[in-house]
Amino acid sequence: MTIDNLIPESWPEDIVTALDEWRQGHLVEGDLGAWLSAAGRHDPVTGDDFPDGESRLVAAASEVGDAGYLVIVSQTCDIAATGPGARHPFVQVCPVRDIGAAFSPAKVQQIRSGQIVEYVYLTKPPASGRDWAVDLRMSIPLSKGALVAAQPVEGFATEDDELALAARVATKFERPALHDYLSKNLIDALEDLLSKARSGQDWCDDVEQLRLQVAGNRLAPQRVRLIVVTDVDFNGILITKKKPLRDLWKDHRKALRNLGIEQDPIAFRTLDKMSITDYRNSIPLNLKALGRGNFA
Repeated sequence: MTIDNLIPESWPEDIVTALDEWRQGHLVEGDLGAWLSAAGRHDPVTGDDFPDGESRLVAAASEVGDAGYLVIVSQTCDIAATGPGARHPFVQVCPVRDIGAAFSPAKVQQIRSGQIVEYVYLTKPPASGRDWAVDLRMSIPLSKGALVAAQPVEGFATEDDELALAARVATKFERPALHDYLSKNLIDALEDLLSKARSGQDWCDDVEQLRLQVAGNRLAPQRVRLIVVTDVDFNGILITKKKPLRDLWKDHRKALRNLGIEQDPIAFRTLDKMSITDYRNSIPLNLKALGRGNFA
């Protein structure tokens, strides 16, 4: 059997109509998750113990959330029973966590502000006044039949919040692995610079995205270049607007060189003039301080 065997030859009209009510970001009641575990021995990670059987995989299931809901993370087109969705018998859902009950206020605030990548804060939880979040560490296939038998529940206050969920899901799967210094030290320095600039310097409003161009293996790069993508022509305005980012980039030259990484000069590119080659050969940096325009 393959997944194709699970797809109806023709989706009944009542199912088509029912699935049209659902979209990415909607909640469905439930907290059960399933995964594959080792058979014939004790699984050292999950704790599952299936002593019988040969060396193969066995399905296990348990409650994986503590809020009583799952969130649909499949794109809306795949939820429908028409178009590309007609080829999808399942949608992917992630568990909802009651982070207010599980974590400290400090960690809840980190999740609320997007600082912990595996969680997405629910801006409109069905239980009013609660701190809930989507846990992206587990994605579970859910039959579309379960959606037909249920009613969608709102989890996010606005369409922008739902789009933010989509961006976080995409980022988690596509984000590249980078050298530790680039993914930690450089990112922290950029976040600090941009956060401080928001309180009185207008140059950061013109920055749409920051990207890294890496020569060599991304985990062991030979050369790197910081690319500033803007919606204005930085070459046609005061050089003082470039200075904060230029200075920060120069500050990291010695540390990078000590790690065996050569630093190329910073580059400024406008959205309409950035080449496809530069775009494809560079990596978007996930910077919360940028907010809008930060694709990562």
